[in-house]
Amino acid sequence: MKPLSPRFLSPLAFLSLFVGAVLFGQTGEDDADPARVAGAVSYYRGSGGGNVGIQSGADGVLVVDDKFDGTTEEVAAAIHQVAGSGPDFLINTHHHGDHTGGNGFFGKAATIFAQENVRKRLEEEGHTDLLPTVTYRDGVTLHYNGEEVRVIHFEHGHTDGDSVVWFTGSKVIHMGDLYFQVGYPFVDTAAGGSVQGLIAAVDRVLEMLPEGTRVIPGHGVAGGIEGLREYRHMLQTVLERVSVMHGEGFGVDEMVEAGVTEDFDDR
Repeated sequence: MKPLSPRFLSPLAFLSLFVGAVLFGQTGEDDADPARVAGAVSYYRGSGGGNVGIQSGADGVLVVDDKFDGTTEEVAAAIHQVAGSGPDFLINTHHHGDHTGGNGFFGKAATIFAQENVRKRLEEEGHTDLLPTVTYRDGVTLHYNGEEVRVIHFEHGHTDGDSVVWFTGSKVIHMGDLYFQVGYPFVDTAAGGSVQGLIAAVDRVLEMLPEGTRVIPGHGVAGGIEGLREYRHMLQTVLERVSVMHGEGFGVDEMVEAGVTEDFDDR
């Protein structure tokens, strides 16, 4: 997936047409990969694409996202390293190919869950081999491996089909691409995403999570709630700056020259 190049910027969609490169790789990684996060949950960053969440226990194996089609062997090996077997359940946080590309492979044995718009958009794009088998509108709760796994849909954030996966007993949440721990987030406005919706989703997550919860981002390294708070601050700050500068007639190149994101560019 190539970085987006700068184009005309509207205040309410600035992140989808952001003035900086969108980072889909991984930086600042831990040494261990896969790595345990907390409780029954581990995650795998790998060579690119979205982060894979792995919960394992007496009931079986639950996985969140599965990267690209071309990385299935790599992802399968990581899951086996953590859990000793392949997934029984797979949850897609949204429809993008770096989070659903392995569905065709893992779906042969696993039941795939996703928000209904994920299936709709995969169908529209012709990815009939990647379709989830179980869809939901607002969310679903799985009682698995001794804990409640709450899957919660957020409208019009990164896309219109985003879900977070909250492992309540382990005190771990997988944010999908509602949270980029590195670089700047990409808001897919063509798929129903919006900057305001993204900020609202992060706000709601911050309100519901207890202190001490560990956070797996869609891209980047897992950490604590403070990192998610800093991300939210960045979103709001840059949105306000862009809104003001847009109203004053600044174009994208002029915003870049003025350093609209300069104090956040080292993320």
